Amino acid sequence: VGLGKTIEAGLIMKELILRGEVNSILIVSPKSLLSQWKAEMDEKFGETFFIANYPGERVNFKNDNRLICSHSLLVRKFEEFSKRTWDLIVVDEAHAFRNTHSKGRTCLGGLRKNHLLMLTATPLCNKLTDIYSIADLIHPGVLDSERAFISRFAEDSKSRVVKEEAALLLRRTLQDMMCRTRREQTGIPFTKRIVESRTLEANPLEREFIDQATLYLQAVSQNKFKTIETLMAENPNRKISGPQSHAILVFQAITLHQSFSSSPEAAIESLKRRQQRFPLETQDTDKLIEMAKKVKSAKIDLLRNILKQTRQEQALIFCLRKITAHKLKDMLNQEFGRAEVYLGNMNQVERDKVIEAFKKGDIQYLIATDAAAEGLNLQNCALMFNYDLHWNPMKIEQRIGRIHRFKQDRDVTIFNLAVKDTVDDYVLHILYQKIELFTMTVGKMETVLAELKEGDQDIQKTIAEILLRSNSRIDIQKELEKLADNLNKTRNSQELAEQFTQGVID
Repeated sequence: VGLGKTIEAGLIMKELILRGEVNSILIVSPKSLLSQWKAEMDEKFGETFFIANYPGERVNFKNDNRLICSHSLLVRKFEEFSKRTWDLIVVDEAHAFRNTHSKGRTCLGGLRKNHLLMLTATPLCNKLTDIYSIADLIHPGVLDSERAFISRFAEDSKSRVVKEEAALLLRRTLQDMMCRTRREQTGIPFTKRIVESRTLEANPLEREFIDQATLYLQAVSQNKFKTIETLMAENPNRKISGPQSHAILVFQAITLHQSFSSSPEAAIESLKRRQQRFPLETQDTDKLIEMAKKVKSAKIDLLRNILKQTRQEQALIFCLRKITAHKLKDMLNQEFGRAEVYLGNMNQVERDKVIEAFKKGDIQYLIATDAAAEGLNLQNCALMFNYDLHWNPMKIEQRIGRIHRFKQDRDVTIFNLAVKDTVDDYVLHILYQKIELFTMTVGKMETVLAELKEGDQDIQKTIAEILLRSNSRIDIQKELEKLADNLNKTRNSQELAEQFTQGVID
């Protein structure tokens, strides 16, 4: 992470151009990185690319020889992209295509191309088949079928352990198609990461709202308002099984909790939307809305207190709700300095303008949702706030990676904010502290979390289920302690797994 995969790709691309081997080039990257790719290719390699995602960009899929598109646009416009043979396709964050059965991977594999370059910091996310998927895209059939690969190389049913007698063969095969650079090999000094978690007591009105909101979330998760029946009535052809209904209710509870913990304004907005869709909740949501209107957020006071000590510093502030971002922007503009927002519903031109102004120092505070959590290079800033905590540790690490990366010449400081004696507070001080989240590398963290269950939302679901079934704050603390212990044991076992990974790849 942060070692210059974009530059490495540009060097390879330019070499192939100078040799006369490539003319048409397609770069596929996450949406948030499109402009960065365009700028890097232009500035450092003199190659002008068109971004297919840009509003109003006139793209000729048949004749334009320098195109950049997002992962999702590749799927949506696959028919257009597949009408020609590309000389070179570059895929950033290639691990997004590791699921051999996903639509994105099917589309990528279906493109005609002469050269394919795939970039990732995490080629082995949690099992051997991850590397199989990427290798098979580059050289179809080199590792046989997926079933044959598992049978030949995997020791266990989850494909987490390689057969000792087959490791050398796998490594030799991968060495023909993979170049891997690790941070410790570069000799590049990285600055320190200083993490401070700050909490503030809720006032009585906020505490009462938190307690009542938790009871409401528990009622939602238990389907007391007949949420599932309402969803099925909206779509009579829809069949929802027992496990599906539980997953839906837990997801809704997570989404609501994120709003409740973000700001009173976000809570009111979400509750009003619930009222429109689930009228059986009206009595409960009305009560919570009236309570939220009287709440003064402790977190915004906490942010004020810290910013008074760092007035000269630029800061990147992450929150989970757009309405909260705008609330913070208004407060910062009035009390501290120029602030702007970076949100998912902004178009690429608007995003680029804000980022450029922040890098120049024209903006002191950038308030962002997780739309800014991947790919952006903001080394001009050394101060970051997790105003809203994310329950997925990977999201936290991605946020921090915006400022703590190559070319950052200052120690970075990260402030985590939470209201005292809330689940966010416990997640910070019990769970994240115990698994040493803020000092763990990204690759290690992914494999540790993968042991919990399969899927992106598992850690969030697990924490949510603890919140929803607990009868008291003490119960929540105890259960998070158990979860932390389990993850800590897994982390220790992953020390051995790292040796396995190096044995496979290096």
